[in-house]
Amino acid sequence: MLKEGKFGYHEAISLLLITIAINVFFTSPAVVVQIVGNAGWYMTLVSMLTAIFAFMFLYLLLKRFPNKNIMEIADLVLGKWVSAVFLLLFGSFLLWTASINIREFTEVLKIYVLPKSPPSFIMILFLITIIVLSFLGLETIARFAKFIIYILGAGFVLVVILSSQNFEIRNLFPLLGYGLDKTLIHGLLRSSFYGEIVIIGVIASSLQGYKEIKRIGFSTLLLAGFFTSFSLLVFIFVFPYTVGQEITSPMYEMAALINYGGFMQRMEPLFLFLWNFGSFVEISFLFYASLMIYCHIFRIDDKRPIILPMVTTLYGLSLIPKSIIDVISGFVQTLRSWGWIFYYIPNVIILIIALIRKKKGESQNV
Repeated sequence: MLKEGKFGYHEAISLLLITIAINVFFTSPAVVVQIVGNAGWYMTLVSMLTAIFAFMFLYLLLKRFPNKNIMEIADLVLGKWVSAVFLLLFGSFLLWTASINIREFTEVLKIYVLPKSPPSFIMILFLITIIVLSFLGLETIARFAKFIIYILGAGFVLVVILSSQNFEIRNLFPLLGYGLDKTLIHGLLRSSFYGEIVIIGVIASSLQGYKEIKRIGFSTLLLAGFFTSFSLLVFIFVFPYTVGQEITSPMYEMAALINYGGFMQRMEPLFLFLWNFGSFVEISFLFYASLMIYCHIFRIDDKRPIILPMVTTLYGLSLIPKSIIDVISGFVQTLRSWGWIFYYIPNVIILIIALIRKKKGESQNV
């Protein structure tokens, strides 16, 4: 039987931070530039504040039902049948998100590194890692995230420092981008960028109570917001917004432009290292969260027999987009703009129903 185990504050923050922030390494920065120009670096702070507000509802729900995860709370508040529908939709959404992210990773890798390899081949290699991590369990994934986050952070800082030779402060202007109104509207809509924070409700039983969950949630969102804003700011310093919106993976291009003579140039292999390991953590976590939800719905105690069938489903879903255009302009854009409906609204609904029906868990002994 595969148990989730317990892990602490630092492991949880590392896991959630990598899951959220790794997306800035892919196509999202270029799409943000297309939408709001060079105002993306503070637009994402609006998204972060929106996500913090939405997280408060989840926190209040978990506080009302101490020592229970979101699946158990949904069962108590909605009843098992209605809860099963809610959870099945949410679990399917997480699996769909994982499939889009793995396809985005595959397409970008194919463009820059493996142009002659078919997407299916790249995805199969990636999925093998997900299978291994899933069999090892959630606690192992969390501890791996804690180990790797320091290396990822050091590598990112190194890439930024080496890229400083290409900074142009004038690229920051005009400060308001395509207009403050557009920046605020899309900042609210694209709060889905931080939506994975709600997975903390799925893994709540592995954490140390709702007070710890509050610390983890707010710390993760603040760190992710700062990291994403700083990354977009650096990207704008290197590429004018007229150029940046045409680049598939701005961070990869930044690393490729590093040139300190024959001694040090083309540092993209370092970026690939960050990219690969961060993506392993992100996709594995999303997949495992959907696995936990599925097994809860159908009362399956041992998750191991379900891993391979669900990975096969994940692989099939990731083959749906026909090209990178479909991935970027269609699926990823829709996910970033409207994913908040699936991430945030269910928690609000469950909390309201719990208040109306006066449902409440047992008090937590301190």
